[in-house]
Order: sequence, then C-alpha cells, then structure tokens
Amino acid sequence: MMIASPQIKLAQTTLGQATLAQKPLSQARSDRAYPLLRAVFVFMALFIFVLPGRPLADLRYTEATGRAVIVHEETKAEARMLALEDALYLAALQGGARIDGFSAVSADTSLSDHFVIRPASMIMDYAVINEVEDETHYSVTIRAVIGEKPEQQCQRSRVNATMYKPMIKINPKVPSWAAAHAHMMVKEILAEVDNHPQIKMTNASNRSFSAKNLSNTNDDFDYMALTSGKTHVHDGDFAIVPEIYIDHARNANGVIRMEHLTVTFVMNGFHGKTYMPAFSESIIAEIPFSTKTPFRAINHLTKSSRTERTAALSQPIPYFVNAATEAMLCQPLIATLAKQGDMLTVPFGRQQGLNENSLAVANGGDTGWTVLKITALNDQSATLSPLDTSHNISILEGKSVEFMELTQ
Repeated sequence: MMIASPQIKLAQTTLGQATLAQKPLSQARSDRAYPLLRAVFVFMALFIFVLPGRPLADLRYTEATGRAVIVHEETKAEARMLALEDALYLAALQGGARIDGFSAVSADTSLSDHFVIRPASMIMDYAVINEVEDETHYSVTIRAVIGEKPEQQCQRSRVNATMYKPMIKINPKVPSWAAAHAHMMVKEILAEVDNHPQIKMTNASNRSFSAKNLSNTNDDFDYMALTSGKTHVHDGDFAIVPEIYIDHARNANGVIRMEHLTVTFVMNGFHGKTYMPAFSESIIAEIPFSTKTPFRAINHLTKSSRTERTAALSQPIPYFVNAATEAMLCQPLIATLAKQGDMLTVPFGRQQGLNENSLAVANGGDTGWTVLKITALNDQSATLSPLDTSHNISILEGKSVEFMELTQ
C-alpha cells in the first residue's frame, strides 16, 4: 500500500508588498438652485490619473536641467535656486506624475478647469553636475536617484551559508525505524542545501553552533579554537542550524485506531560576524503510518512498507530548504560604514551579492536619505562614495547603510 502523502504546513515570514490602489471617480452634484441667495453653483468632478512611469520601488539614475530667468544682477543667487528647484521637479516627474484636477461652474455658467501636477516618485539624493549662466538665464543640471526605498524586498540573488551541527529531538514513543531515519534526514537536508543553486554552502555540520564562542574575536586565547579550530562566518553571510522534532500521536475513531508522526523542521539563521538571530523558518508535516482495525485482512492490506514510511518522512525536505532559502534571500543587506583615509568602506563584496550597480542608502542629508555608489568592489569589501560629493564623509562614518539594486 502506498502511504498517504504528508500534510505540510509552512510557518514562514510574510513580507508586506506595497500595492497601488486606484481611486474611484467621485462626483459632487448640485441638484437644486437657489436664485434668491445668488449662490454660486459648483459642479466638481475630482479625478486622479497616474501617468505611466517606472515602478515606485525601483531606484534609477536620471538627469534633468532646470532654467530660471535672471531679472538683474542682484537676483543671480535667487535664479540659481529657482533653476535647481526646476531641475529637481523635472527629475521627479521622470518617475511618473499624478494629475489632480477639477472643473468649476459658476452661476453665470462659465467653466474653468484646474490641474495640479505632482511627481509620483521621490528624489532619494542628487548631485549638481553642471551650471551654465548667460545674460538672461541660469541653468542647473543635476544627476539624481529617483524612486522609493522599498520597505522589504528580496534583493539578494545568492547567499553564502555555513551549516552547523543539526539538533534532533525524538519522542520516546516514536517507532525505532523513524528514529533511525532521523540521521538520514539530516544528510538529506545537508545535500539539498549544498545542491541549491542560490546557496553557496560551507559544511560545518561536525561543529556545534555557539554564538558566544564564535563572537570571540581573539582566537589566540580561546581553548576551543586552539584545540579543535573554529569555523567563522563572514559579515553579510549566514550561519544556519537545522532542527528536527519527531512526535508520535494516536487517534481512535470507533474501532479504527490510526497512528501518525508529526515532524517539525526548523531552520534557525544567524547573521555572520555578530551571530545575532536573523530568521527562523519552520514547516510541520503530519505523516500517517498505521491503521489498525479488528479485521486482520484489512490491517494487512493497509500496512505500508518501511521504504514508503521513510520516503514520507523525507518528502517535506525540499519544501523546507526552499522556505529557508527564501528567508535568507529576503534578509536586507545592511552594513556599517567605516572610514579608511578619505574613503568609506563596508565589509561586503561580490561574494555577498554586490555588483557595480548596487546602491547604498543611509538616513540623513538634505533629501532625507544619502545615496552612496560603489567606486571599488572586491570579493569581500567595497569602497563607497556619496552621490553628492559635497557631503562630508566623516559625518557618514558609523552610519548603517542598506544595499539595493539600481535599475539603469
């Protein structure tokens, strides 16, 4: 008899996704006239259009030029600021525009239309790249990063993970064949992670995970490091510790007694270097394996083989590894800026998924955010510089920055 497929319940973090709701057309109608009061009757149709643009969650470079009239020599500084304001407005419009408008009808039936155009995206940061002044006009050209900083998005395409010794807990009432198969399940999890195309795995399954011992930076005076060695995890990577819990349950329905196993798979993830908890992903599988009735023939026909039972125990493993992988890919890539000479550096590089198009965003600055671009990229480090070169990099030292992909 083929054993019934396990019922798998996933318990995983759900990331919120921003949705753009289209507002319905609303109208305010005037049904009666009051000539004695000589009131002004207004028929207003409010509408909102969103012009086609790029998705607001994208960040991309754009250039725009603003111009302003120089009325006289004393207003040259004012003209420069007006030109800059015009350039910022035009840059923001390149991410799309929202048009609000209404029509007003007065008592003498005259009609007037009113429109207000607002940018649909925001300017994260900008830099002035050119200024031109002639006798009548002042022009300012800027290069800006437009869009919105995404709240939570899966920015990574690949992760590095070090797997430490798994934990196994088995109820004493669990059949011996299931308890013996638990160690084979550990090997299957290890192989599934190792073969996953989005994970580069380091096998440390013979070492127990201890955040306290691993966070000790001076291994020269650490007994464990000197005697058996340590496997450290680089900043931006993950330490993962799988857990397997197997429990036993028996249900009775009249003269029919059914037995099943409850298998819980848990993947605990920790940030590299600090070894602080990053995520915990789990799935639960209900696996029936025995049905007993007063009838021996029925019991014999419904009995499953050991191979079928162990296959049912292993069946949830690919789902479990995929759920844990998604949790790692959706972890934000956050680093602390360090100042080395006249440069800002982070301990992330190509091996952590960065590329030349990655942008780093930090809180602060005139625009609310400071955007930094990668100027030099190595395997495990990157050098950054502010998009606006007028920023004092000493102020940015020690700030946390989050990396995201730049849409060209």
